[in-house]
Amino acid sequence: MTATLQPVLSADAMVRDAAGRAFDDLAADWFRSEATFPDDAARVRKRQALLNAVAALGFADALASPDAREAWVDAASILRAQARSAAPIDMALLLATGDRLASIAGDPSLYECAADAGLPGNAQAVLALALGRCLQICAALEAALDLSLQYVQDRRQFGRPLARFQAIQHSLAIAAEELAASTALTDLALACMVREGCASARLPGLLDAAALVLGHAIDVVYDASHQAHGAIGFTREYPLHRHSLNLLRWRDDLQRLRGGELRCAERLGDAALQAQGVWSAVTALMQPGDRHD
Repeated sequence: MTATLQPVLSADAMVRDAAGRAFDDLAADWFRSEATFPDDAARVRKRQALLNAVAALGFADALASPDAREAWVDAASILRAQARSAAPIDMALLLATGDRLASIAGDPSLYECAADAGLPGNAQAVLALALGRCLQICAALEAALDLSLQYVQDRRQFGRPLARFQAIQHSLAIAAEELAASTALTDLALACMVREGCASARLPGLLDAAALVLGHAIDVVYDASHQAHGAIGFTREYPLHRHSLNLLRWRDDLQRLRGGELRCAERLGDAALQAQGVWSAVTALMQPGDRHD
């Protein structure tokens, strides 16, 4: 397993740190000025300025093509940074397709679903976008859980922090378990992309499994984080609101790209039957295949 995940573990720290700082600053500027836009034209100009800033930093060109295996490690850092900041630009769509206008099209709080834009005709772009969505979802899950952990440590009830209550500890511990499972599976899919590219025979199965695991994780983390925050979690001004909306729409898009949860489960079940056992099917997905050069 260590060898399988080595490409993920060797991500460029400079790219990761630079992306984190840049997207945090861009998101803060966007949300600070969002309420002051006088009209839709001003919003469009601001979105274009955001895209220009991302392009100037080189982030828009991080993935020359969906099958650029070596570039995926740094691209993953960029995708995670964008999702953790909730910056209103669809970096997964941008990197998978290169369509800069589509990445900021429409209301930034309602990204266009790429599956509705004709992408299923481009198999590589579909796989790349599905992996990008998984990376974004994991980062948003982590951000929502981090907000919740900080809130329950700061907020006090009956003379003690909320974090001291066993029920809250239990719910957030389960949410953390779901995040860990989601991250491990997504990292495995990323390692598969880095080693084998879009032509990998394992990648579709890993993405099917991720679609199921991440879909369940979103339900758990969404419920736990909002319960921990109470009504404040639903307010537009609070960051949890942004991450919650991203999680719900990215899950919908991932399910469209993979054909829905039922279809994912059917394909995984077929693989288990062909392998003559669930464990055989699981280990086959985890083992590196041949590189496609």
